Amino acid sequence: MQVEVENAIGELRRQFPSAQVTVNDDGQGGAHFFVEPIELGSKYSPSSTWVGAHIPAQYPYADIYPVFIASDVKRVDGSAFTAPITANANFQGRPALQISRRNNTAQTRPQTAVAKILKVLDFLDKLP
Repeated sequence: MQVEVENAIGELRRQFPSAQVTVNDDGQGGAHFFVEPIELGSKYSPSSTWVGAHIPAQYPYADIYPVFIASDVKRVDGSAFTAPITANANFQGRPALQISRRNNTAQTRPQTAVAKILKVLDFLDKLP
């Protein structure tokens, strides 16, 4: 695993100290990770879930994309998820919802793994 990827995992652990961060080396210098539990808030049932993604070996100059949460997460108001949230995905053997929030400037303005997860959580919080 690349040093930058290991550092990103450490930053995730510091940002989410009450969560478990599970890491699987991808064999190419990157890693797949899960952070659980993560609070989603009262707009969702269940109100907490896991979040997972792949940190590529080229990190921080490659985007962490897409991000996944558990497939059983539903909106409390009964609204269906629509793009950029896609049902029937799978991440590392877990049924998942895929959340597509790309950082198109990753090569020139890198985004940390923590910032990416916080960006996705903010997106979910502000979803109408």
